[in-house]
Amino acid sequence: MWRLIKGTCSAILVLVLALLVAVQSVAYDASYIAREVLKLNTPQVLGMSEADVYRYAKQTAGYLSGVLNEPNIKVTLAGQEVWFLNEREVLHMHDVRHLFLLARYATMLLLLTFLLMGMSAYRRGRLPAYLSALSLGALGGIAIAASLVLLVRQDFNHYFTQFHVLSFANDLWLLDPATDRLINLLPEPFFARAAGQTVLRATGLLLLLALGGLLPWQQVDKRQNLL
Repeated sequence: MWRLIKGTCSAILVLVLALLVAVQSVAYDASYIAREVLKLNTPQVLGMSEADVYRYAKQTAGYLSGVLNEPNIKVTLAGQEVWFLNEREVLHMHDVRHLFLLARYATMLLLLTFLLMGMSAYRRGRLPAYLSALSLGALGGIAIAASLVLLVRQDFNHYFTQFHVLSFANDLWLLDPATDRLINLLPEPFFARAAGQTVLRATGLLLLLALGGLLPWQQVDKRQNLL
């Protein structure tokens, strides 16, 4: 029973770490943001040029990653240069940036935790067992992720809304398509695709961890058997 609890906790922690890394890799990927926005044809509705889409994507990625201090840029709409975001949208982006700051802290904390556990296992001569446990945890994380995907796909709008309710202490995320350009450029389908891309990248990381933890020690065992 205790081994089952430890295995489940390991799978959850490894999955959380993979998702944190993956969601940041998507949010900080300006090229991905621009490509997905252009696929949805939302810039055409706003009268926004492709060049401005890429500029906005670069600004957003830089702002969320902490490289840039300003989320807003000027774009050309209907022949006039205007600020893309209004005051409410700028304030919401401040909140979003705070979430990503927390995500970076959580990522570093989890990485440090796994590193310290690995160092402890190495000193006790149990590094192979620790890496094997991480590999099994990664496989368990993939299974949990698959279950969550099946659940969320049934009603993405519901879970997307609940995420906002739980993550933000205000209602700035409730944007109005009639007055707010951000929700027109990045509608819900964009975030559904981004969520799928996040899960895909997280799964890739978990597979690499699973293989990376098992293969080296299988090779060692083979050499020992030959000797």
